[in-house]
Amino acid sequence: MRVLLTLLLLFTFVPAAIAAEDYICPMHPHISGKEGDSCPICGMTLVPKMDKVPESMAHEGHSADMSDMADMSEGTFHIDPSYVQTLGVKTAKVTHHDFGRNIRAFGKIAPSTRLEYAVDVRAKGWIVDLPVDAVGDTVKKGDLLFTYYSPDLMTAQSDFLIGSRVGNAEQRLRLFGMEDKAIAQLKKKGRFLEETPFYAPTAGTVTMLNVRKGSHVNEGGSVLTLQDFSKIWVNADVSVRDAQFLSVGTSTAVTVPETGAHYETVVDFIHPVTDPQSRTVMVRLILDNPDGALKPDTYVDAVFNADVQSRLAVPAEAVLYGSMGAYVLENVSDGMFRPVMVETGITANGLTEIKSGLKHGQRIVTSGQFMLDAESNLKGGMAGMEHDHGE
Repeated sequence: MRVLLTLLLLFTFVPAAIAAEDYICPMHPHISGKEGDSCPICGMTLVPKMDKVPESMAHEGHSADMSDMADMSEGTFHIDPSYVQTLGVKTAKVTHHDFGRNIRAFGKIAPSTRLEYAVDVRAKGWIVDLPVDAVGDTVKKGDLLFTYYSPDLMTAQSDFLIGSRVGNAEQRLRLFGMEDKAIAQLKKKGRFLEETPFYAPTAGTVTMLNVRKGSHVNEGGSVLTLQDFSKIWVNADVSVRDAQFLSVGTSTAVTVPETGAHYETVVDFIHPVTDPQSRTVMVRLILDNPDGALKPDTYVDAVFNADVQSRLAVPAEAVLYGSMGAYVLENVSDGMFRPVMVETGITANGLTEIKSGLKHGQRIVTSGQFMLDAESNLKGGMAGMEHDHGE
């Protein structure tokens, strides 16, 4: 009778004890207990630990042949669907996106030499009047810059007035630097101008001034320089290894760190020679600057969106990295997850390129995968992957 009672007790309590060990914490899988227990670390209710593939898989269109089922048992693990939302798990489909390499470089603002104009004189003489008398003065096209007394220029004017047929008299005036506006005044006045006016050939800012009122200037002497800042250059230094992906027209974002100002532009020119000291290639950008907010010698950050093409990609945060390399967690079905090894490419714009391991349309975990990954390791899924990876 005593032996029969002992056997009855074993059959009654042993299964219950085994079942009690099948409950774990979804956040801390090493914590186990009985049904209804809570995790002493985070307070979450323990969930069932399941090793077998649910029969519901057969009703969701998944392959049911023996080879697929073997793969599932090797790496797939299950989380009760009622706890998936609690874990903050989010999923998304693997799709193609158009993006390229984000190449970063430092740049410096410089004035455009195409919008720079030097005002010189072509006959020796003296500066009589100088309305524009300081660096930084701004002028409009046609504004008076200075008046100039030159005996040689006066002789050329006299030849023009008396109709000299030695060469083209009006052309001689132009060669001496007189503009249409000054020649028109000469014709209207009918006699030579002792003080020849010189007008601004373009709108701009005086960036260099070599004379003062009354200064003597030799033939070919430089008086001042005008610079138009309505468009400026950005000279960015790009490493040689990255320059190969750039071309004229590559879209670029420019940011001024000190002000936070942001501009969109494209590559205008790539210098054909590499700097031997810095091992970089100078890349030129052009920015509109109608209000003059961009100042020369200001440092900027440039981000080139290069080598743009359609790529199979996932959100960058979906990729996990372990001792075997990169992998993601595939959402096989409701509550079923499986780690998948992947080969990654470039990462840009919050996306990571997937070169192999996934196909278009597969659903992967994009948030909460760290919780699921702990369960994957507990199930030995990664160990199974390591075996497959070695083969």
